[in-house]
Amino acid sequence: MIEYLLKNKEQIIKKMEKLNDINRKEVEEKWISDSFENPKSMKFAGGDGSCNKLDYISFSFYGVGAVSFIHNIGEKIKKAKEEYIFDIAHPLDIDDRIRRYMLILELKTALYVLKNYDIDYYIFDGSLFSLLIFTKKGMEIYEKELEDLYKEYEKEFNKKIDEEIKSGKIRIISKDLDLELDKKMLIEHVEYILTLTKLINEFKDRIIGISKTSKINIYFDKNMPDIAVFTKYTDKAGYSEPIDFVNKIGPEEKREKHKQLSSVIKGINFIKGYGGNIDTAYIQFVRLEDNCGVVGLTSFNKIDKKVLSSLKQISINGYPYILKKAHETVEITNKKLQSIAKMLNIDDPIARHILGKKKKF
Repeated sequence: MIEYLLKNKEQIIKKMEKLNDINRKEVEEKWISDSFENPKSMKFAGGDGSCNKLDYISFSFYGVGAVSFIHNIGEKIKKAKEEYIFDIAHPLDIDDRIRRYMLILELKTALYVLKNYDIDYYIFDGSLFSLLIFTKKGMEIYEKELEDLYKEYEKEFNKKIDEEIKSGKIRIISKDLDLELDKKMLIEHVEYILTLTKLINEFKDRIIGISKTSKINIYFDKNMPDIAVFTKYTDKAGYSEPIDFVNKIGPEEKREKHKQLSSVIKGINFIKGYGGNIDTAYIQFVRLEDNCGVVGLTSFNKIDKKVLSSLKQISINGYPYILKKAHETVEITNKKLQSIAKMLNIDDPIARHILGKKKKF
């Protein structure tokens, strides 16, 4: 192994040097220093989701969950909503399905909190645009079937979603329908699209995504994510001017260069086809405190400096505490799932043990 590394050592070093060949002045020109000392009196909520599974010989045992907290400036954090689902399923395609379940619970939890509490902004852990990209994930070859099922189930599901949000009894409506697997998966995606569309149409001005990682490189023409450039070449609190990339990469010739952003545009166009109202999609990078990490902010409207100052008031080391608390609360670890399986007296053999192999990631 080492001899192969040594053969490629110089090539790797050269690539790293090329990555670091950044004009610091260009970075500084795009970074606006600000200490964020003018907060509003604002009320925030935020949430996160989790999913995990154990593969047995006969089935997969899975858990999905979502949790939301409220944090008003100057007050203690409090839990607003928490939902979990545990069940078994055929192992086929379960990974995408439980991720979809998790996202539906996250979206419905956000809807519940925004509808039932006096909240200025709801913060998602991660990029809002990943929600848009997921609308098309694996659906390209099923667009006609998906459209037909959407028309068939739209009225019924919309009514049930509204009832759930009003009562607080949130679940996955489509999960327990007695249908063939292929059709069931498409109907589950219909529920996802309907829930996301409802959130966007009713609350797009009041939702923000905050990410600690990002692969987007729209600010700099470099083979390195923008968040990495801002992190390495700035250290003071501040922000980048938000970019509405719907307009920035609109021309067809630019889309090949920004493949990830093109995926977001495709997601936006897809949601528009189902009634989603999105005209702008902003991204910017922010460091709320000196020498802390840079985070990526995504939104459907520009976020002003007073909102950023208010976010600083509910953050620890430059990251909103509600998101940290939500992640720690909702995380479904292997250990937790194994404990729940033990409570259910599941004694089916674990698949990887039978094969004599350790699970690899």
